[in-house]
Amino acid sequence: MKHHLPQLDSLKVFEAAARHLSFSLAADELCMTKSAISYQIRKLEEQIQCRLFNRSVRQVYLTEAGQRLFKTTQQLFKELESTLLRLQDNNQQAAISIAATTYVAARWLSPRIARFSEQYPDTAIQLRHSVNSANFKLKDVDLAIRWCRCDNRKDPNRLREIPMPLFPVGSPVLLKRIGIAIDTTATGLTPQTQLNQLPLLTEDRTQDLWQEWFSCAALNLENPRRLISDANVRVQAAIDGQGLILADALMQVELDGHLLIPPFQQQLHGYGYALMQAPGRIVNQKTQALTEWLVNCDNEVG
Repeated sequence: MKHHLPQLDSLKVFEAAARHLSFSLAADELCMTKSAISYQIRKLEEQIQCRLFNRSVRQVYLTEAGQRLFKTTQQLFKELESTLLRLQDNNQQAAISIAATTYVAARWLSPRIARFSEQYPDTAIQLRHSVNSANFKLKDVDLAIRWCRCDNRKDPNRLREIPMPLFPVGSPVLLKRIGIAIDTTATGLTPQTQLNQLPLLTEDRTQDLWQEWFSCAALNLENPRRLISDANVRVQAAIDGQGLILADALMQVELDGHLLIPPFQQQLHGYGYALMQAPGRIVNQKTQALTEWLVNCDNEVG
């Protein structure tokens, strides 16, 4: 039988806005803009020819009709979620999808998945490496690990922050060539003027992390930047002596083997990675188990 219901997206937007009594919080939860939330609500009101919210300068309130619709949509979404969960739990072959770069997957995620698989051998996990793609959408995967600013902000998408201070490293040959004495037992040296023309390896980000590190180190340098988007390629380029790279603790193998050496003490704090999940996504038992594992696993890199 043909139905005349509004689009499901409009009802999802309405339910989130009604639950929060805030278009802004609904926008954060659904990864939309506030204007898109407002547009969907207005479209829904026009379709059913009924006002659902009373708007004021700083707050929105449900009308009587809005309260009735909110109660119904909550009940229906709970029933739908319960049914979908049962269907997903019955599908034992469904893989858990995790989005992460190859750099993070190999250096942080892989050993943790290995330990998880020892306890849950029947859980299939699928890695996707398009997390930095312009077309990436958090709602399309079960979990994601993304580079971000780590500042303990309230974010419904973030399950855990993994802070990673950044510090310059270079190959021993390169550092020797520019006149920086290398002592692998030292805790660091003072930045020297020989750095002025040295290429700095970076990725194509809108913000210049090297400039932020210069500020921490009280330096005023204008070194040339060499853009290398792939983190693994960037690490190898630094090992090969193409320039300095901002390292984090995920490069511990190269640091322990003295392939890359940190010549300076100064570190740039406030950045790292975040384990993320789209709010409202249906989560089955296996995905919940892996999520809790990654949230609560040790903070050591390895």
